[in-house]
Amino acid sequence: MAMNRLYLIILILVTPYIISAQTFISETNDSTTVIEYNDGKQWVYKNIDGLTIGMTNEEIKDDYGKYYQIGIFICNNRDSTILFNPENVFADLRANNGKTKPLEVYTHDKLQKKIKKAQRWAMALYGFAAGLNAASAGYSTTYTTSYTNGYAYTSINRTYNANAAYQANMATSMQMHELRKEMENDRIVRKQGYLKLNTIHPGDAIAGYMNIKHKKGKKLLVLFNVGESEFRYLWNVDKKKREK
Repeated sequence: MAMNRLYLIILILVTPYIISAQTFISETNDSTTVIEYNDGKQWVYKNIDGLTIGMTNEEIKDDYGKYYQIGIFICNNRDSTILFNPENVFADLRANNGKTKPLEVYTHDKLQKKIKKAQRWAMALYGFAAGLNAASAGYSTTYTTSYTNGYAYTSINRTYNANAAYQANMATSMQMHELRKEMENDRIVRKQGYLKLNTIHPGDAIAGYMNIKHKKGKKLLVLFNVGESEFRYLWNVDKKKREK
């Protein structure tokens, strides 16, 4: 099981914009928890009723937002299959004012919807700016100054070049096409490793990650309901305390 665990952890997609790692808060007399480190990351494993779930937690930022990103490892050592449902992952944040509030845990579909919405806005703004540039590309303005009786007169001549306008529109269309391809590839990359609905057979394991909406606070509680067992992970997300 240890070799499978290490192998699957390596496969987890790592987001390049890591801001900081979070620190696990251990509970007193908790015999179900084991803490290990992999490439400097703190991994917390809990063993309950034949299930092992490991988690690491980082604060990350990408082009679409700021998140708590949890890396997850699940190993089924039971004699029966279990179902991992991302809808059964929950998060609560204890804010600086002492109040606790739920945070949105993004399923794959919710995250893709959020990304597509941001991309549509970006595409619309880019298309508007590119359209204005293309529309003005065919026009050129010249200034002619003449002198009569010692006075200078400037005339403005505006001409239209159909070929230049055509070339500009073609270039804009190509740029929009390439931008759409880049955005589609970006969505595909974010699908890789993002945990979805999975049946886990006896002796099998899965690994991946999920994003949680980021808000400032002191403690983040992440709760899993898997195979009728509850797994709780409490993290210190208070930057001020970690920096002291």
